[in-house]
Amino acid sequence: MMTHLLFLILVICSFFFFLVTVAKDLLILLIFSKNKLLVLLIFSIVFLFSLPFICALVFIISFLLALGLICSSLFNLQS
Repeated sequence: MMTHLLFLILVICSFFFFLVTVAKDLLILLIFSKNKLLVLLIFSIVFLFSLPFICALVFIISFLLALGLICSSLFNLQS
């Protein structure tokens, strides 16, 4: 159970690290770019699609963890 929780934390942290890196790079690009509208469009698309993705990922992993906990407790009751 603990390894699943650690895996969930690792996935979330790595995804947030990716988002921070993308945001930093896009902000640098925004500062030095001539076409600021295109950079802002890319920036908004990245964050609009990444937020629902991480919410869905957390929901799926939490559901699988709960399902595994229920199955293991039912197995322990039968033994």
